[in-house]
Amino acid sequence: MNRFLKTGLIGLGGISRVHLDALKNLESARVIAVCDIDTQKLEKARLETGAKAYTDWKELVNDPDVEIVHVLTPHYLHAPMSIYALRQGKHVLCEKPMASELSDALSMIEEADRSAATLNVIFQNRYNASTVALKHIIESGEAGAFKGARASICWHRTAPYYTESGWRGAWRTEGGGVLINQSIHTLDLLSYLGGPIKRVKGSVSTDLLAGAIEVEDNAHAVFEYENGAVGVLHATNDYAFSAPIMLEMAFENGVWQLWAEKLFKLEDGVPKLVTSGESAAHLGEKSYWGASHKTEIEKVYDCILSGKPFEIDGRSAFPALALVKGIYESSASGRWVELTKV
Repeated sequence: MNRFLKTGLIGLGGISRVHLDALKNLESARVIAVCDIDTQKLEKARLETGAKAYTDWKELVNDPDVEIVHVLTPHYLHAPMSIYALRQGKHVLCEKPMASELSDALSMIEEADRSAATLNVIFQNRYNASTVALKHIIESGEAGAFKGARASICWHRTAPYYTESGWRGAWRTEGGGVLINQSIHTLDLLSYLGGPIKRVKGSVSTDLLAGAIEVEDNAHAVFEYENGAVGVLHATNDYAFSAPIMLEMAFENGVWQLWAEKLFKLEDGVPKLVTSGESAAHLGEKSYWGASHKTEIEKVYDCILSGKPFEIDGRSAFPALALVKGIYESSASGRWVELTKV
């Protein structure tokens, strides 16, 4: 077997830049095919990579040379494209969220179970230096019993961000707003670090962006973990700028805060730096969006080439989407919602 995988990218929007940059110097990858319906984006990517260019995504998947497909398209296309690729025996690396609906995510998992190929999902912030350090502290037993969590996501999005995209801001195509798009990385870390979440009560609203979008630009929620710990969440796209995301995890033996690549421990109420990663100077949106993509992509490729399972498969990625959808359901009903399990 070759010590590299022949890669095809479907979707050449903003996130493709992060993937292309990560793949450029990755010895285990060769970009051989790119696809987009926008011919200008397609030609630019073709010239940059020297890859074959497709406007039909199924033609890229059916290319016998392609071994792994990166699905970088609007949310509502993640499931059908991933399922089709798995059926053709192609490995899949799907951007977050893995799907826009829980039923689609479950179908993806079922298809991956039947396929000889693998389903892998991007949640790159699990590989931020701060997350890795706190995960080690938790697993070592140093932190003690988990007590609770709080998360604050205050970002800035304007109407053109949605109206000029062709798919954002609509329930059918984006699947939601600030929760499913901007906040889902943080929702993933809440369960990755704190453990399984049992139920949630929350609400969403469309406020400053009302009239421009169907989906929510504000959300808040309270959720209960299976061990009885309680978490709280506030998310908005209406702040003055995209501020650093703050995730606080409270344990029996201390309280830790993650600010992108930096990890702090509270001592007498004062944050003391525990660890700082390479991108610690960039604590805002861009770091949170792409700082650790290269690390995750390299791990995916190494696992496939060595025949080992990658840790963020469909089942591992599912809880974040279940929490998103649980909040939406709770907001509509006004009741506590038990989260869907897989």
